[in-house]
Amino acid sequence: MKPIIFIPGIQATNLVNANTFDFNFIWNAYDTLGTSIMTSITGPYIKENLQLNPLYDEGIETIIERNHIAKLPYEKPILKLKSKLNDCPPFKDTPIYLFGYDWRMSNMESGKRLKLYVEYLTHKLQGQNVEGFRFITHSMGGLVLSCYLNLLNDDYSKIDKIIMNAPPFLGSPYALVHMVKGDGGLRSILNWAIGRNEDMRKVIRTYPGVFELLPVYKNALVYKDTRQQLDILEKKYWQQNIYDDIETLFDARLQLLKDFRSPNGLKNLSELPKEVRAKMVIVVGEKDKTYTQLEIHKKKYGIANLVDLDSLKNGIDSGDGTVPFVSSSIYAKDITTLAVKKENFFDEISNNLDFHGLFLKDSRVQNIMERYLTKEEATPKIEGLKDWWQVPNHSVRKV
Repeated sequence: MKPIIFIPGIQATNLVNANTFDFNFIWNAYDTLGTSIMTSITGPYIKENLQLNPLYDEGIETIIERNHIAKLPYEKPILKLKSKLNDCPPFKDTPIYLFGYDWRMSNMESGKRLKLYVEYLTHKLQGQNVEGFRFITHSMGGLVLSCYLNLLNDDYSKIDKIIMNAPPFLGSPYALVHMVKGDGGLRSILNWAIGRNEDMRKVIRTYPGVFELLPVYKNALVYKDTRQQLDILEKKYWQQNIYDDIETLFDARLQLLKDFRSPNGLKNLSELPKEVRAKMVIVVGEKDKTYTQLEIHKKKYGIANLVDLDSLKNGIDSGDGTVPFVSSSIYAKDITTLAVKKENFFDEISNNLDFHGLFLKDSRVQNIMERYLTKEEATPKIEGLKDWWQVPNHSVRKV
């Protein structure tokens, strides 16, 4: 048996206050298209700050736990995969486990909890002849898994195969935009109208998970006049009014971000043994207009390092609409990396709703997962195909 563990992206796990009689939602993940649209317009409104120690919520009577995983982006692809596995005798009745997590916290903490979860499943499945675990991730889930891999002390015997979808290895400018202006879009307009947008952006400034999505690739942030590159790990380059009222907490978050970006935090996947890298596939999106660079004013309106949000339109490049290609494809030389091109409206409608968020609903991504996981070998052989991942219109390529 080769059980599958699925790890979703940021905001895709419902969060509830477990210290209530009815487990009140504090974050409602997207379950249907209708609720997703209404959620985007009217909320949800998350107001729970994390303490200086980010393992705990600020409210002394609040205890936040994970609830269910968003259905809209994941339910059908996962159920379809399960059906395909059942059609293959070697993988019939393969269990798929859902690892939801509190995405507000550091991915290093989520990686530790994933390690405990794998140990729990190992004991649960004693006597089931488990040969190893297979992992599927989406977006931030790839960072969680990378942190988990760093905790294994070079013992990868439990790893059978890994598929990472749309991973933000080097972050995205959108994380900084959320810190500067709040949610963005229609929700931002409504939050501003009722005085919530400022609260929203201050809340997410207490979340290590958002810090760990900040862009760290070359020229992600540059000074508008000199084009000097800014290092988001250094406080002197931050917009001053982001941290000046929470400086002690900000310093702690910045140190945690440095730890995350150190060899002790996020695993450098190129350093994995060759036999482990051979069991991995990374699937990324490309050719969707993606904000890739932000320009910074050294000082404007009395604020040091003011982020120029209008500069986003000048820094557009290829990606999946949220994660720049330069961020997701960094391991292409060492790990099989497949790029899925955004299609036109009539080919893949879900692409045009949210290419990144609905990445697993793309039929080509589903084909890649199904072909890879319904075969024993690390490089599958598919009858009639030169390459196991190819599609008729050549919209998938090996990077």
